[in-house]
This record gives sequence, structure tokens and C-alpha cells, in this order.
Amino acid sequence: MATYNGSRYIDEQIESIRAQSYPDWTLYVRDDGSRDDTVQKIEQIERTDNRVRLMRDKLGNQGAAGNFSILMQTAVEENAGYLFFADQDDVWYPEKLAVMLDALRQLELKQGTETPLLVHSDLLLVDEALRPIADSFVTYSGLSPAKLNLGVLLCENQVTGCASAINRSLLELATPIPREALMHDWWLALLASSTGKIEFISRPLAMYRQHAGNVLGATSYWQRIGRFLFSLRQWKVQMTRIRDSLMQAAVLEQRVRTRGMKLPLSTQQKIDAYANILNVRRLNRIGTLRAQSIGRSALGARWAHNLLIGAMARKQEAR
Repeated sequence: MATYNGSRYIDEQIESIRAQSYPDWTLYVRDDGSRDDTVQKIEQIERTDNRVRLMRDKLGNQGAAGNFSILMQTAVEENAGYLFFADQDDVWYPEKLAVMLDALRQLELKQGTETPLLVHSDLLLVDEALRPIADSFVTYSGLSPAKLNLGVLLCENQVTGCASAINRSLLELATPIPREALMHDWWLALLASSTGKIEFISRPLAMYRQHAGNVLGATSYWQRIGRFLFSLRQWKVQMTRIRDSLMQAAVLEQRVRTRGMKLPLSTQQKIDAYANILNVRRLNRIGTLRAQSIGRSALGARWAHNLLIGAMARKQEAR
């Protein structure tokens, strides 16, 4: 669990973890420099439950992705067999660990323990007082787990960290998280999709609390489309996001190669095509994406994504 100024909700979240039907777990918490009494509250719980462990280091503020990277490295050092990600402000259902652990173990029986594996579930979207906003976080956000594949994940993240769990193989492959990775959950999803397997659990296993302090809160599909199409500033943001995702793809290929893993040729070609798309002639760019089945899952978003890549190409060629 990565925390930062989470005093308002931290007690409720940790208590929901302590109430899990599966009791054999250890919760590692790293605070990222909170200015409220988050740390004091965690320390109080730590004194009453030895399964809760607050990390103490002098690394300072690392941001959300950096904080989770440090936590993942700790999990490697502690020989964790499976890793579950927790936000500071959600509430877990009592069966969350048991259901996701069973799903991971069943996948390992089919795929082997050496295969990088990730499972993720739906969430109940709630407000600050835990009043339901949407029965399905996935539906509300316009995500498409059934269509999830590497071609989609290269362009957009569709895996929510606090709803995810991974096995030891993926943990070792993903750690440390490179600076080019946009978020830990996106990085994990890319690695699992390209080298292993992702499985979706369609039932909600936690309440995702939507409030003003969320680093990355839930946004409805139509809100995102509206902002994307009608805000010039948002177009610029999306262009930056695309450039960042291209760098992320390049680092993905590098990580797999340096860890000695051999990808299927089609997977390698897909990653290379996206990472190097700005080196392709503008007129051939969209055809390359289509040939490799690379694009966002929603038709409108895919069209806008391709249009922006074309615009980026024209600017690059004009220099």
C-alpha cells in the first residue's frame, strides 16, 4: 500500500484488509511524505497487528509510481509469492484476497509458475461516504476487459492497480519499475500481456472511492471523449501522453530482452511497430497500426488516437 496524506480514509481501508477471510498475508505500507497524521495512524495499527508493516526509509517523496516501485522491490526481497496492490482510500470486500489468490493459482496450474500472470477484477464505484455511484467501475469507465490485448494496452491502460494481483514471476520481471513507465499498473499489464497471461474477474471485489484527492480518479467514458474532442489543451495533453507511451513501449522491449525472455515474433513486431511509429512515413503510419492490430479499444478513441499520431508526424517532418 502506497500512502500520501491519506489520514481521512486509511483506518477504514486497513481494517477492510484485516477483515479478509484469507488471513495469511503481510501488508507493507510506504508513506510518501504525508503532512497529516497518516503515519501515526498506521503506526498505531502496526502495534496491534504484526501483519501490518510500515516501511521506514530516507528516500523521500517518490510519487505514486515510484512509491509502488519501492514496495515491489521490498516484496521481491521478502520472497513474496503473490502481490496484491492496495490504495489508501478504498474498502476491500472480505473475500477479495481469497478470490484473487485462487484465480492466480488456477492460472499457474494451467500456465506454469514461471509464466508472468496478472488477475484483475471489477470494482464498485462509490463516493466519499461509500454511497454507490456505479455498480461497475469497468462499465462506467468505458473499459473493455473482453477485448484486452497487447495492441490495446500499448495505447491505453485498462488495468486498475488496486483491483490487481500478480504472481512472483511477473513481480521479478517488472521490478524495478523504469522511470519511463507511466504507472505501475500499466507497466505490469504490458509485461503480463506480452510475456504471460491476464485474466479478468467480472465481479467487484472492492469499493473504489471517488473523491477530490484521487491521483487518478474514475472518469466516465463520455466525459473522456468530450474532453478529448473539444478541448485544445486536452489534445496537447494526449499528444504528450502518446509520446510517453511510445517511450514506454521501447522500455518494455528492452526489459524483456535484457531479462533473457524470447517473445513470439508477432508480439515482438507489435511492440517494435508502436515504439518506432514516428519513424514510419506519415502516409504509412495508420496502415502500420492497423496491420499490427494496434489501437485503443473504443472506435472513437482509436480514430482520435490515430489522428493525433498523424499530427505528430507532420510536426516532426516539418522540423
